[in-house]
Amino acid sequence: MLGFERLRFPFTFMGLMALGLGLWVLIYLAGHRGLDPASQVVGLVTVAICLGLGVYVLVRRIRRGPQH
Repeated sequence: MLGFERLRFPFTFMGLMALGLGLWVLIYLAGHRGLDPASQVVGLVTVAICLGLGVYVLVRRIRRGPQH
């Protein structure tokens, strides 16, 4: 309707950003050991989700190629 051509969602960029965010939060947690336990758990869950998504996206990109 609006005349947009084919648009590919930038999954590879999302994967790299997820890896970067996960590493950043991990480094932040390592440098701030005085956080309360709830904050540390939230941070570690964020790290696990980000690193998991990033690795999944990049491995999928490597195994299936740029068109999938």
